[in-house]
Amino acid sequence: MTAAPTHGTDPEKLVKMANQIGDFFKSYPEDAAVEGIREHISKFWNRKMRDEFFAHLDKKGEAALQPFVASAVKKLRIAKA
Repeated sequence: MTAAPTHGTDPEKLVKMANQIGDFFKSYPEDAAVEGIREHISKFWNRKMRDEFFAHLDKKGEAALQPFVASAVKKLRIAKA
């Protein structure tokens, strides 16, 4: 029997996914890129993914995130508060 996939729940995968979203928006102006990343994570990541992502960042910091992604995460945290 195969275990059900846990897509997106590994914190390292979430960081990688966030940076892949950032890669998509690299050619956008900074404000548009940050908003696009923020919007994508907000719309397409479920609550569990976002909570695990934030918990991981609380432990490890944001050094592994691209600059636009880190800015988008800050906006997401403000909206969450």
